[in-house]
Amino acid sequence: MTDVDQSRTKSAYALQWNRWRIVRPDEDRATFAHRTGLDRAAVEGRLVLDAGCGMGRYARVAAELGARLVVGVDLSAAVRAAGDVTRGCAHVALAQADLLRPPFAPGTFDHIYSLGVLDHTPDPRAAFLSIARLLRPGGRIVIWVYPREKPRVEAIMNLHRAVSTRLPLGVLTLLSRATAPVGGLKRSWMASKSRVVERAGVALHALTIGVSMHPDAEVRVCDTLDWYAPKYLSRHTREEVEAWFVEAGLVEVEDLSVGARFYHAGQGNGINLAGRRPSEI
Repeated sequence: MTDVDQSRTKSAYALQWNRWRIVRPDEDRATFAHRTGLDRAAVEGRLVLDAGCGMGRYARVAAELGARLVVGVDLSAAVRAAGDVTRGCAHVALAQADLLRPPFAPGTFDHIYSLGVLDHTPDPRAAFLSIARLLRPGGRIVIWVYPREKPRVEAIMNLHRAVSTRLPLGVLTLLSRATAPVGGLKRSWMASKSRVVERAGVALHALTIGVSMHPDAEVRVCDTLDWYAPKYLSRHTREEVEAWFVEAGLVEVEDLSVGARFYHAGQGNGINLAGRRPSEI
C-alpha cells in the first residue's frame, strides 16, 4: 500500500505507554491466556512475535512461560516502556517497526499474537496478511480486534472520534483524567439491581461510550485515551476477519471468544480468532 501518515499513532502510543505503566500481573496473565489460548506447554522453547507490543506487558507474560525468545515490535517509542517492563526477562528482544513492513523473514515464528493492535493500523487486513507470512509451517497466529457494533452505536462512536482525533493529545489526556470518575459511575449504575438506575447507567454509557469502565481508575484513564486518541480505530465482523485467515492460507481457524472468561465484569468483547499455517508435507 502507499505510504500513509501514522504520526498521530506514533505520538499517541509513545505518550500513553511511556506515561502509564499499567502492569497488573494477575490481570495480564489472565487476559493473555484467554485471548491467545497459549500456555506454558505451547510457548516453552518457542520463538514468539508480539505484534504491537505496546509497553510489553504481554511480552513479559510470554517470556515468563518459557519462550525461547519473545520479539516485541511496536510502531511507536512505546518500545522504551517495553524495555523497562521486560527488564530482567532474559529472552525478550524489542524493535520499533511497522507491522505493514515487518523486518523479519517469512516463516520465522512459531507463535504470533496481536491483541488490540491491527485495528489501529491504516489497513488491518494488509497488516494481518503481512504478519501472517512470518509464521513457520505449523505455526499459529491469534488476533483480537474491536467488533463492529449496531449502526446507531457505530454512528455515536464515529461522531465522538471525529472530534477527539482532532484534539491535541495534551487536551485528550486531561479529558481522560477528568472522565475517569464517569467511568466508575457507569460501572456502578449499570450493575445496579434498580431498573431505573441501571437504565440511567446505560444512557450515560451511550453518551460517553469511549470512557472506560475498568475497575482500576488509572487503567480507566489509559483505556479512555486509547479509544479517543489514535487516528485509526476500525471495527470488524467475525466473517470479515475469518476471510483474512482464509486469504492467508491458514487452517484450523477457531473463535476464542466463544465461552470467553473475563478477568473482571465489563471487560470488552472482541473478534478473537486463531489459525495455523499448514505444515509442510
